[in-house]
Amino acid sequence: MKYFWLNCGYNRFNHFEDLMGQVSVFDSSVHFNPSEGYAAFKRAEVGDKVIFYQVQNKIGLLGAGTVIKYEEPKRGQIKIHFKYEEKLLPLDKEYLERSEQLKISLFRMKEQLLNQISEDDYEFIMSLGRGEEKINRYFLMKEMEDFKENESYTIYVKTVNGIERKGFKHYTEMQEGDKVIIYRTAPERGIYGTATIEQPLHKEPIIMGRTDTTAITLKYDGDIQARTIYDLDREPMLRAQYFVDENWNESVTELTKIQYEAMLNPTEAEESPAITSYAEQLAKAAPKKSTVMTYIAGQSKKRDYKLPAKLLHIVINSHYTPQILDLLQLSQDTKHAVADQDWTQGTLYGQCIKENEIVTPKEGLVTAALSRGQSVIIEDIEQIAVRHFKPLLHAAAGKTIELGINETTLGKENATYNLFDDFKLVGVTQMSLDDLKIHFPEDMHAYIKIYQMK
Repeated sequence: MKYFWLNCGYNRFNHFEDLMGQVSVFDSSVHFNPSEGYAAFKRAEVGDKVIFYQVQNKIGLLGAGTVIKYEEPKRGQIKIHFKYEEKLLPLDKEYLERSEQLKISLFRMKEQLLNQISEDDYEFIMSLGRGEEKINRYFLMKEMEDFKENESYTIYVKTVNGIERKGFKHYTEMQEGDKVIIYRTAPERGIYGTATIEQPLHKEPIIMGRTDTTAITLKYDGDIQARTIYDLDREPMLRAQYFVDENWNESVTELTKIQYEAMLNPTEAEESPAITSYAEQLAKAAPKKSTVMTYIAGQSKKRDYKLPAKLLHIVINSHYTPQILDLLQLSQDTKHAVADQDWTQGTLYGQCIKENEIVTPKEGLVTAALSRGQSVIIEDIEQIAVRHFKPLLHAAAGKTIELGINETTLGKENATYNLFDDFKLVGVTQMSLDDLKIHFPEDMHAYIKIYQMK
C-alpha cells in the first residue's frame, strides 16, 4: 500500500453536501500536465491511501480517503477515482511545518498536484488531523525578569512606544503548549530556566503610558542548571549557531527539538564512543602498506594500482589542478570549494540560516554532495578544524550521526544522507607529509590516503 498527498481545489468536491462518501475523479488529460504529478498518478493503485489538502478558499487539510478505481482508457491517459472517507481538522502547512519531520517532507514535495509520502508521515498527519496529537515548537527567549516557579507572566512583545521587539515574527508563531528556554545576559550570557506558553499572541487591557499591549502569557516551569553560551557552544548540536554568539541581540528565536534538548541535557564525554575505537576496527582490515603515493601528471593511463577504500584523500600540491580528477577518478562536475579558517561544522553538514526573520535549513558542502551521489574537493583543507571531520569518521565506521538540523542524520544506510562506498572527500594542501601526520591525529590515519603531485 502506498500513501499520497493530493493538493485539490475547492471544486473537486461538493461542499454544499456531506463530503463523506463523495468521489472525485482526476483525468490526466484534463486536470494536469506531466509537470504536476503525472508520474505519481502512474504509481497509484486501488486501495492506496490519500490525504486531501485544499489549496483554495479555506486552505488546509480537507480530509482523507482511498483510491477506489484506476483506469487507463487510452494510452497516455489516466483516470483516478478518489473517495472521501474521513474528515480532518483544517490544519494548514504552516502548522504542519512546526514538526521537523513534516517540514522536511513538505519541503521535498516537488509536484503541484500529487506527491507520494511515507507511511510514517501519513500516520502522523492523520493523528494530527484527528486531534490525537499536537505539534509543539521550541523557542529561546531573552527575559531579565526574576521569574518564580509555577507562576504565570505577561510578556509584552512591543516596546512602550509600540516598536516590535527583535524577533517579533516568532512571537506570532507561538501557540499554547510550546516550550521556551529562558536566556539572560546577566550575570553571564546563558540559559537559566524553562517555561511553557499558556496564551499565544493577544491584546491585554490598556495600560497608561504603553501605546501597545500585544502580549503572550507564559508559565515559568522553574530554574535549570545555568549554562553559559560558551558551555552551549561546546555542544556538537549547538556549535557555531547564531544564538550562542556574544552579539546575539534578539528577544526571541526558534529552536529545533534537537537544539532544545541539547541545551537542557549536557553531553557527557563518556556517552560518545571515541574515534579511536572506530579507527582500530577499520585499521584491522586496512592493507599494511604505505599510504603515500607519488603521481606524475601525464602518466594517468599507465597506472595499474587500485585505490583503497579510504575516506579522506589528501593531495599535496600548491593548488587545485584538473589532474586531480584523473588521479582520483572523479567526474568533471565534482564540487570544488576553497576553505578558510572561518569554516564551521555547519559549512560541511548544513545549518539553519536566518534571513529577514525566517529560519531555513541549508545543506552543507558534504551533505549536498552526498544527496547528489558526488564526491567533493576542498582546497586548503588544513584550514578546517580537524574536529569537524568527526561526523564523517563516525559514519564511515557504521554509526548513524544526528546533524542537529531538522532531525537529519548521516550514516552508511537508512540515514537522511547515506555515505556511499565511493564517496571521497579530497583535500588539496601545501603542507608537507610530516606536517600532515602531525596535523591529523593518529586516530584518523586509518581513514586517510595521501598523494604527492609532481
